[in-house]
Amino acid sequence: MKRVHAIVSVLVVTMVATSAYSQIIPGDSTSYPSVGIVNSPHNLNNYPGVTVPGNRVCMPCHTPHNAVLSGEAGVLWNHAETQETFTMYSSTAGQPEAPSKLCLSCHDGVTAIDNYGGVTSTGIVITGDANLGTDLSNDHPIGIVYPTSNPTEFNDPTGFSPGIGGGPGVQLVTINGVDRVECTSCHQVHNNGLGSFLRVPIQESFLCMECHNK
Repeated sequence: MKRVHAIVSVLVVTMVATSAYSQIIPGDSTSYPSVGIVNSPHNLNNYPGVTVPGNRVCMPCHTPHNAVLSGEAGVLWNHAETQETFTMYSSTAGQPEAPSKLCLSCHDGVTAIDNYGGVTSTGIVITGDANLGTDLSNDHPIGIVYPTSNPTEFNDPTGFSPGIGGGPGVQLVTINGVDRVECTSCHQVHNNGLGSFLRVPIQESFLCMECHNK
């Protein structure tokens, strides 16, 4: 009987979750579910083999003191920063800028995800689809200037739609006064409500069409 109850409970949870995601209406940010970092893959306590002392979810990435990187762009960074050289989508693209390098400090598949706080620990590296590797030539371009000079193919970023909870949707990264496309343009690392930490839904290619005027 207990097993029957357990199976029913799982089915109910699955149906509720599926129902929630099926109600996403691209362009209506009030319909976007919100799932915080605690219940997401970015809580490294959820990663096999990794244990964060005291379940301090923020600690593998951030610290209030003695950050690995300095200044506002360093966002009090506590994790080892990737030192890899990446193969980019285009020969004209530069290397990933700071926001993307922070992401790639786990997703490069080389830098250990449990290397934080200035201590090299067990050396667990990310696996599966989350391992982007160092060859980014088959991934969406990053490290590029957003082509606002081509309005026939790209939309004006001032018209980008809101994201989860009415917060920022697709965001360009301004570096030295130039708007650039980086990992954080499409991904909101602290909220996994839309899956893959997306800022706006992928349904109906809504995410793509925020930038691309096709």
